[in-house]
Amino acid sequence: MTASLAINASQTFWSETQLSALKTLGLSNASKGDLAFFFHQAQRTGLDPFARQIYMIERGGRFTIQTSIDGFRIIAARSGKYRGQAGPYFCGEDGQWSDVWLKNTPPLAAKVGVYADGWMEPLWAVAKWDSYAQSSPIWKKMPDLMLAKCAESLALRKAFPNDLSGIYTDDEMNQAEPTEVKVRPQRVEIPQVPATPDVVPSVPLIAGEEIDWEQLCSSIDAVTTSVELKKIWDTNKPVLDLVVPNTEQTLRNMIMDKKAQISA
Repeated sequence: MTASLAINASQTFWSETQLSALKTLGLSNASKGDLAFFFHQAQRTGLDPFARQIYMIERGGRFTIQTSIDGFRIIAARSGKYRGQAGPYFCGEDGQWSDVWLKNTPPLAAKVGVYADGWMEPLWAVAKWDSYAQSSPIWKKMPDLMLAKCAESLALRKAFPNDLSGIYTDDEMNQAEPTEVKVRPQRVEIPQVPATPDVVPSVPLIAGEEIDWEQLCSSIDAVTTSVELKKIWDTNKPVLDLVVPNTEQTLRNMIMDKKAQISA
């Protein structure tokens, strides 16, 4: 990266030269708010947007911050607390874990453990095929490798939540929107028990009414299923891109992080 594109520690927003370069990367339609959030994440993580270590992509009319699995690994290594990994391991319907997948059908799950200072055991994360599988050619060609990347992303985020909160890898983005994913045929659907008001309180958004952020955050913490989380997402769509008070996260990213915890 040339000196004119380097992000300085004293910067609070993109320079004119950097903004021009970002437009060539497909961000000409991004709002100032989106660009400010992207700047914050790039500066916080130390990843280079002009080397495509971190980037912002428009999906469904909204911009999301993404990186590659290599970006996650760079952040973990820079923390000084990363001590390696265990796995990946794969399993099928028999639930037996193996360090190599030799079957012609995709694995049903992959898991990875991350060793980090302050933890006696590795932090394990499991990615299920039904939750993450995509229809792209690379997923059809290398299903085990792609699912292992998702498991590694989840494990690294568990180990380094302050560094990786609100950032998702390309391989995870198929499930970043909190919707029910149905990939495998003849999947048995288990009826969900509706959340009661005292467990997941409703937070209606009425014009002119102040948002009860404390109640909303408690509602997100209390949910245990994607169905309950989807209700909160749909109810609060008008304020998904607002930053939650006393945090560095937008409401959208807070819900996405909760989705990742439920899927793990």
